[in-house]
Amino acid sequence: MRGLAIIFVFQLAGEVLVTLTGIPFPGPVLGLLLLWLALARGWVSAESVESTAGFLLQNLTLFFTPIVVGAVVYREFLADHWLAIGLGLILSTAVGLLVTGSVAQWLEKVRSR
Repeated sequence: MRGLAIIFVFQLAGEVLVTLTGIPFPGPVLGLLLLWLALARGWVSAESVESTAGFLLQNLTLFFTPIVVGAVVYREFLADHWLAIGLGLILSTAVGLLVTGSVAQWLEKVRSR
């Protein structure tokens, strides 16, 4: 329960910061960045959230159920715009992979120095 509480507190902190500042950024993502910072700085121990994070990752497919239901509800829209949606998914995935690979290579060079 402690690990789940820690994760929820950081998610709430992200939501509050986004609401107060009005920045166009997802609150849960900001909360995740704050949790990452707290873990990197040692303010939160990895062991305190490790079991909860493992449980959430093992049951990750449950979080995709609303997406599947949405796809069924909006099947006509998806059928009408399949090309734009497909291209958007493919291009965004490719860009994400390229950026991730480039950052990983850069970090490896920095680390080897």
